Amino acid sequence: MNPLGTLSLLLLQLAAILIITNLCGTLCARLGQPRVVGEITGGLLLGPLALGHLFPSLAALVFPPTRLHPLEVVSNISVVLFLFLIGAELDLTATRHNRGASLAITIGSIAVPFALGAAISPFLLTRFGTQHASHLGFLLFVGIAMSITALPVLARIIQERSKKTNAVDPAIASTALIVAAANDLLAWSLLAVTLTLIHNDALPATVFRLLLLAGYVIIMLFVLRPLFSRIYAATQDQPVWPWLVSMVAFAFLSARITEYLGVHAFLGAFLAGTCVPSPPLKSAIHQRLQPAIQFTLPIFFALTGLRMQREMFSSSGWSWLAIILLVAVTGKVGGAMLAARATGMPWKPALQIGILLNTRGLVELIALNIGYKEGIFSPALFTLFVLMALITTAMTGPCFDLSNRLRLTLSPSL
Repeated sequence: MNPLGTLSLLLLQLAAILIITNLCGTLCARLGQPRVVGEITGGLLLGPLALGHLFPSLAALVFPPTRLHPLEVVSNISVVLFLFLIGAELDLTATRHNRGASLAITIGSIAVPFALGAAISPFLLTRFGTQHASHLGFLLFVGIAMSITALPVLARIIQERSKKTNAVDPAIASTALIVAAANDLLAWSLLAVTLTLIHNDALPATVFRLLLLAGYVIIMLFVLRPLFSRIYAATQDQPVWPWLVSMVAFAFLSARITEYLGVHAFLGAFLAGTCVPSPPLKSAIHQRLQPAIQFTLPIFFALTGLRMQREMFSSSGWSWLAIILLVAVTGKVGGAMLAARATGMPWKPALQIGILLNTRGLVELIALNIGYKEGIFSPALFTLFVLMALITTAMTGPCFDLSNRLRLTLSPSL
């Protein structure tokens, strides 16, 4: 197809994606849900779940499977910028406050859902496993998918509620955000190790790549991060735009390096974000990048929707979705709540922290798409986990409101 035809199709696809995702986002916002829940839903509706089922000819015309590469390129750029921004907004110093409780809840909110996910992974592998899926890689990916908390979506939920009567208690909000930040950092580290393990069969090569990856993380966090801070402190009177351009270029360079190391490029972008010095520069980067990300990120949602399977909505599909949901919610809420209780926290705030950390959202979708592209998740299992991510995110607000009406009178010492 000629370049003009390719550009025309891309513009048509972008128009359809932006219209549907914005309409769904606006509707969800009016229903008291985070806007991102609607945007994700809108992206899913453009795939086989709705458009492909109701209007197959139209779906084939607008989103032909062989003509999605331009959308893939724009989507990847958007996710790199998004994870770079998330890394920049990650306050690593905040984890030093109330370290005991935060560490305990972090471990509980990851270890319990990971263990439960690993426990059901043999059954999922038997039913949904792909032909070339590594048993170890499958187990690790399922555990990671169960363990993730979406820091940006959680932060947005807390921020939106801060102006309303159902605001989250500041102490609970602070603890949940700190744990979510640590959760994100550990989840991406686990993902990096998992990708390294499944890409190499030979043990020496795997160990070598893991050492290279560990060395790169150490250089980023303990060499480049303080170095950039010192350079910025010495040049903070200069215009900010050279820093903006340089840090964005650094994000793509870091993404390329981690991809070369056998890990996904998205991890490199996230690490580059953690190296951004100074709150003013972080704020400037947020202001410049956020509009572009808001415009392009729905493309990622749409591509996620196009990979889903409508066939999963059979009786057995609903049963497996219920099992995955039960394991995900029980593991995340229960693990975080019990860990919080072990630190002496009363039942009600412990439960509320667990509910907040059950938010998965966009970060979960990114991990699931990586698993799909790596051949770990089949389209059927991918569909189930995407629906789990959407449902657990959507239930955060209503469940938190319900917890406010509960009368948990158990003594903190029990």
